[in-house]
Amino acid sequence: MVLLHGAGMDSSGYDVPVANASLVNALAQNGSHTFAFDFRGHGRSSRVADGKTVTVASSVADTAAVLDFVRHVTGHERVILIGESYGTMVAPVVAERYPERIAGLVLLGFIYAALATPIDEMLAELEQAPCGYAYTTEEEWEMFAPSAPPAVLQWHQAHFGTAYAYPVGPYLEAGRLPHVQTPGRISSPLLVVTGDQDPFASLEDTNRFLSAVASTDKVHLYQTGVGHMPYVEQKAEETRQAICELVNRCSGSRQ
Repeated sequence: MVLLHGAGMDSSGYDVPVANASLVNALAQNGSHTFAFDFRGHGRSSRVADGKTVTVASSVADTAAVLDFVRHVTGHERVILIGESYGTMVAPVVAERYPERIAGLVLLGFIYAALATPIDEMLAELEQAPCGYAYTTEEEWEMFAPSAPPAVLQWHQAHFGTAYAYPVGPYLEAGRLPHVQTPGRISSPLLVVTGDQDPFASLEDTNRFLSAVASTDKVHLYQTGVGHMPYVEQKAEETRQAICELVNRCSGSRQ
């Protein structure tokens, strides 16, 4: 499994070490081998001079390189992609360009062709960010994950708050939707998880995507009381179970 993180954070968000909120730990307990990497400009990857140059195109290239690495070290041609937020803009593009490399697709806090809440003012402000880098606030994390335990929100703020400058390019890409051009090329098993408190994902947008893909194995888990980060919120266990069920279907496991 290859995990693609959201904007304003990095891959460590998939392994939150508080409140039993580690997704990679849950996947490992199900028998999955996970590869979580940082897009360029994020986390432990090299910083770019201008954060605006981090785009869906550059992140697709980063992901393709990781797929080659995974094939080299494991011998497996195909992987299951998990994307969250910005990662859900990248993962389907990878799936449409390299369908032979994708065994399954999981999209958490899905963004396709339109945002549920306009962010024009935010994007205009980010366009002016010095060197294309900015910071998240405590209020933003509360908006992204309204039902997450306080310890989880505090962990995110400590790791991705004012001590962490993120490239604004991924946010700006949300103003250039959709990035998927031929969703009909996506035929692998598909799981989408969204919540009714998500400020960005919407039922209409998700249904538009599900209608366009060619996959015959597609599930939309719509959760009440959940925001944009379902893998760390109040119904995280349900989210993990749905992911593991998709993994087991893709691998032919009967566990």
